[in-house]
Amino acid sequence: MTPKLSRKEFIMIAASGAAGASIGSNARAAEPLQSLAPELFFATPIPNGYTWTLASRLGDILSLAEDVLGPRDLTYTILGIEIGPDIPRLWYPGKRHSVIVQLAPSAATDVARACYQLAHEAVHLLAPSGGGPATNLEEAVACYFAAYFMKSRFAQPAWHPGEPSYKRGLSLISPRMDADVRRIKRLRSRQLSFSEIKREELSAAFPDIGSGDLDFLLAKFDREGTSSDTPSPAR
Repeated sequence: MTPKLSRKEFIMIAASGAAGASIGSNARAAEPLQSLAPELFFATPIPNGYTWTLASRLGDILSLAEDVLGPRDLTYTILGIEIGPDIPRLWYPGKRHSVIVQLAPSAATDVARACYQLAHEAVHLLAPSGGGPATNLEEAVACYFAAYFMKSRFAQPAWHPGEPSYKRGLSLISPRMDADVRRIKRLRSRQLSFSEIKREELSAAFPDIGSGDLDFLLAKFDREGTSSDTPSPAR
């Protein structure tokens, strides 16, 4: 029979693995153990429920996202959240209309960063692409909503992406969504998928955006040449 691990032992093993350390090396495991954020993974009983974890945060994030940005495509099953090898992303195991959220390794040690990354990916969960590329519009909305969530739930207004590839789209939609945060919700009332939004629909939703900027927002997001897709906070 496999011996039951204590909470501390489990955290040590998880932290060691995330850092690429040998589980048998106490010296190498000690530092990750101190920095891992166990509240992201372990629920503690409190009156009428449990403390926040990544799972319950995702429920709260999706509820807010659907209120602000419109409903979610329910044909996809969200399987859960995991720490991936490098950048935050969605991935689709088995091609069965299932989707998993991967967060960056840095999310395992920082509650706020984990929630920021999770809020960004939650926008992609509203209408999963099945693995296809997102548009600049969708990425801009994901950046906007992640900052909106951090301000709404954590009172931390300074979060924004550090990568240039996000900044143009975000600069186009931010002032307009600040003025009317539910513009995207009305735009998505015709179809859930960002990639299916037509130019005339986007122009009607954002009548003061010029022709070239409309083309940019509808174009596929270019990850390779200009960004790493790892959202960063302002500091």
